[in-house]
Amino acid sequence: MCATSNVGDYWRDQLPTKPYYPGIQPYIAPAVPFVVPPAISREKFDALKRDVEELKKLLTAAKRYDEQTGEPDCELESKIELIKKVAKLVGVSMDDIFGSGSSAPENK
Repeated sequence: MCATSNVGDYWRDQLPTKPYYPGIQPYIAPAVPFVVPPAISREKFDALKRDVEELKKLLTAAKRYDEQTGEPDCELESKIELIKKVAKLVGVSMDDIFGSGSSAPENK
């Protein structure tokens, strides 16, 4: 089992239930394109940033565990891209975990 992938799955699945931004739904395209979303409060932004920083700690530990136990990289490109995009929005880099270029491992 790939622990890194499982941590990412759990976080991704919880994202739409978080109260940071009304209407965040990473899997559903908006019905009306080019709609400017309402601004979020500093409090909600900071809460999301704290969650992303905690996610980074979990992913770092999971990746270390996977390496120590010989588990393969099994993260999906779409999951990694979502995590990296949200992290970038709040100013957190995931490059040290997933790399800076194409992020999915070659052996999917």
